[in-house]
Amino acid sequence: MDRIGVVGTSYRTAHVDELAAAALPADFKHEQLVDLARLAGFSELVYLGTCNRVEFYFRGETRIHTNPLLFHLRRSLADLTDGSTQLPEDDRLYVHFGPAAVRHLFRVTSALDSMMVGEAQIAGQAKEAHERAHNINLLGGILDQTFHESFHLAKRIRTETELTRRPVSLVTLVERRLHDHLETTTAPALILGAGEMAAQALRLIRNTDATRQVLIANRTPERARDLASGDPNTEALFMDATLANPPAVGLVVAATSSDEIMLTGTQVESLRSQLDDDETLLLIDLAMPPNLDPASRTIPGVDLHGIEEMREEAERNRQLRLAEMDRCEKMVDHQIETLRRHLLDRALSPAAQSLHQSFQEVADRAVKHSLAKDLAHLEAKDRKAVERLARGLVRRLVQVPVRGLKGAAWHHSSAVIDGFIKGLGGGDDNGGEESS
Repeated sequence: MDRIGVVGTSYRTAHVDELAAAALPADFKHEQLVDLARLAGFSELVYLGTCNRVEFYFRGETRIHTNPLLFHLRRSLADLTDGSTQLPEDDRLYVHFGPAAVRHLFRVTSALDSMMVGEAQIAGQAKEAHERAHNINLLGGILDQTFHESFHLAKRIRTETELTRRPVSLVTLVERRLHDHLETTTAPALILGAGEMAAQALRLIRNTDATRQVLIANRTPERARDLASGDPNTEALFMDATLANPPAVGLVVAATSSDEIMLTGTQVESLRSQLDDDETLLLIDLAMPPNLDPASRTIPGVDLHGIEEMREEAERNRQLRLAEMDRCEKMVDHQIETLRRHLLDRALSPAAQSLHQSFQEVADRAVKHSLAKDLAHLEAKDRKAVERLARGLVRRLVQVPVRGLKGAAWHHSSAVIDGFIKGLGGGDDNGGEESS
């Protein structure tokens, strides 16, 4: 883990134009990341570029220090992009190594570091970046495993906490209500108004159902026709005629600039009566002051949501998300410890194999010597028993130094293991046998 690192800049540290300058250009071929890794001295590399962040996750064969790292990375990026990619000044970059770099990756993929905490897009973007690196053989070692652990953590946070389940924006709340309602009915939708909010409502409806019949009513028919233009399943209506004789619909979105009630409780009752008994009439009032009679929410089979109550719900959800952050950070801590243990086991494997081989060679020589002298009288089955006993003792004895190595590496650095393995290869082993 000590040789994992990240160099990045994000909405937290840089301006939008600096983020754009730091990103790899659109015509940059992913295969060129291999050259970037070679020039910068990385054995593994993942590039993550989004509208809110530009990050280079890497692993070095040797420990890399900040100043030479940034020097070589800047020069390599300039060479490969003909100067197109320019990282911002050092004070607008962040550089993390070891556990700090892993923590940053875990928080990024879990949307804990996002502008909108809990947003779903970043995990998918990180997976795409990981897949691109994997496809060009820039992964396959410790950084690869670290990314997989980050995806596992992101899934846990998404499924085990409330972080992503509660919309914190008005648009997301409206979209979710529209989606859930349109899944249950085939009735047309009616939009009152033709301004920006009405256009947004139409877009949200189309995100769920591209062919749903949508009626747009406005006091200026030309604006309604402009909004409906190019959509064969959208029809423009004159507002006064629509209100005088409301059509049969299962959804009404009110988004006018009028300060009057556009649909009274009586009109809403009339709309509801045109639906089947088991259907719900959904009313979404995005106007301030309200365009739909607030008393309509008491009508059976009518579900009314006003803009103020949705804003309050969004704020409650935001507070609940923040309350979940402590729990999520503890999950990050736990996942880092889990990864650290996995990587230690991985690093210990060569040392354990070398120790086992060395112990076994000593034991084999000792058993062979004893069977040739002191135990020469033993029969074949007894000789086999002695050999099995020696192998069992070797397996148990090896665990003693391995546990010590693991403890030392856990409290200090995995470099302890590297030093131990080098020591095994450089020691003076005369292979001496026991004397008789």
